[in-house]
Amino acid sequence: MSIKYALFDFDGTLVDSNEAVISMLHLAAVEHRGIPFNEVELDEILGKPIKEQMAYLSEEKADELVAFFRIEYRKVRDELTRSYEGIEAMLLQLKSLGIKTGVVSNKGRDGIDHGMDMFKLHDLIDVTISKDDVEKTKPDPEGIFKALEQLGADSGSISETVFIGDSGHDIESGKRAGCKTILVGWTLINREKLLPLNPDCIAETPMEILEFIKEN
Repeated sequence: MSIKYALFDFDGTLVDSNEAVISMLHLAAVEHRGIPFNEVELDEILGKPIKEQMAYLSEEKADELVAFFRIEYRKVRDELTRSYEGIEAMLLQLKSLGIKTGVVSNKGRDGIDHGMDMFKLHDLIDVTISKDDVEKTKPDPEGIFKALEQLGADSGSISETVFIGDSGHDIESGKRAGCKTILVGWTLINREKLLPLNPDCIAETPMEILEFIKEN
């Protein structure tokens, strides 16, 4: 086993916030243009920072729509966000193997901290990098490099790293960093659209993430 660092996206990868996020995206779209996003549009924007998602609706009103989204999202996030079965067990086993873990997300710091508190992940995740901690969000690999730096990894550690996520931005970010990549099988994005990015593994369950790490 050569992998020493496992870095994860947050929404849609470690926690199931899909219903909360998508329902609020639709709400913002209806607020701005009177109709929700269609499936093609959702495939295009899922996984991107909220500012980019709102700019898809209107660059001119993006800041106003971001504020609207955040207010409405906070009203429903606790009720509509759930844990994925098997995530906690997988993270516990990674800890037992001595694998250092981190989150690299395009989500804001407050949202990540709230989710980490809600699902008691602080003892299972060693570092968290939010969109507020980097100059360039995914698909730029800055967050991956910053997480490794905070984990005490040296410059050669990228070959010992795997990045796990549910979007094209996640896989592209990992590829650009030079680490191994895993696409989670529970992504809501059209899988056929993501396959050309050539993730090293598609994990249908959290335990398949663990198996890949043990075998690589």
